[in-house]
Amino acid sequence: MPEARLSVRVDEDIKRRAENVFRELGLTMSAGINLYLNQVALQQSIPFLLTQTPQIKQNDAELRKQIEELKAQIAVDARIKSMLERGVPVALYDDMLKRPYMEYPDGRRVYDIDD
Repeated sequence: MPEARLSVRVDEDIKRRAENVFRELGLTMSAGINLYLNQVALQQSIPFLLTQTPQIKQNDAELRKQIEELKAQIAVDARIKSMLERGVPVALYDDMLKRPYMEYPDGRRVYDIDD
C-alpha cells in the first residue's frame, strides 16, 4: 500500500506527553497516530467518546463525595439504631421543624429539650 505523508501542528506539551505515552507502550509517534487513524477508518467515527474531561472529573469527584456522605449517614443510622435497641435515648435534629429532639426506644419523640 502506498504511503502518504501527514503534517499536523500540535501543542508542544501535548506532543511531548503523547510521545511519552507511546514510548511507554513501545510505540513510535507515527505508529500511535497510525493506530488512531486506522480506528477512525474502521469505526467510521472518532474511536472514543467526545466529552469535556474537566466536567467528568468534577462529576466523578462529586459522586465520590456523595458516596462518602452516604456511607457516613449509613454508619450514623446504624449507630442510632443500635443505641435505641439497647434502650438508650438518642438526641437528634428534625430538619423539617428545625428543632432538636430526643428519640426514645419506644419511638417517642420529645421536642422540649432543656438547654
